[in-house]
Amino acid sequence: MPALPLGGAPVRAALVIYDPPVGTGNTPGPERARVELHFNPERLAMSKSASWKRGWAPSSAGAARAQFVAAQPRTMSVEVFLDAPARKGGVQQSVEQLLSCCVPTSQSAAAKPASAPWVRLKWGRARTTAFLALVTQVDATYTRFDTDGTPLRAECTVTLEEAGGAPARQNPSSGGNGPVDTHRVVAGDTLPGLAWRAYGDPGQWRAIARANEIDDPDGVRPGTVLVLPMLEEQDPERGAER
Repeated sequence: MPALPLGGAPVRAALVIYDPPVGTGNTPGPERARVELHFNPERLAMSKSASWKRGWAPSSAGAARAQFVAAQPRTMSVEVFLDAPARKGGVQQSVEQLLSCCVPTSQSAAAKPASAPWVRLKWGRARTTAFLALVTQVDATYTRFDTDGTPLRAECTVTLEEAGGAPARQNPSSGGNGPVDTHRVVAGDTLPGLAWRAYGDPGQWRAIARANEIDDPDGVRPGTVLVLPMLEEQDPERGAER
């Protein structure tokens, strides 16, 4: 089911870019950038496969029994359409942010092993597409320019591959395994505002409060790092809180 809109406005999708994990860990670092999609994708292509091995069965009329070897990572292709007026600098910065996801960060290159940033597609309540991933390819085509040559419009295709590994931590809202996100509070942030931005539903601020053991939602100070839990299906009693 698509995320519920607020006042008729659609929930905007974004590609969130994180610092890669330290060492060989599975937990990404803090958010380093965010590419807000000017238009939501019309389609997302995703695939997953498994590897199987079959032995020889020369005396059997049937096929040899398949033996499971490994699950392959999910892959997803995202069409990104960017459009910006010249007064905002065009679309070059957003395209450069996408291209940078294919290059190791300077911090990881110095600390070893070198790793490019991790990303996640955030779009309201979408779950199957909200996995932590690596960018394996970015194709960008500029289609509109200002009189001075500044690119004002770009059509990009971003190919993502699941980062993999065991779940980094538990889902604070349900106690089950599941991906989570984090947000560093800045001046002007509110829990309902963060819930709207993360889930497309400001009423889900209680899930954020529970996950971070917040008693006073108005007392969260700038600089605080909050866990944004992956929401599970709400039971009737909890759903009534919304």
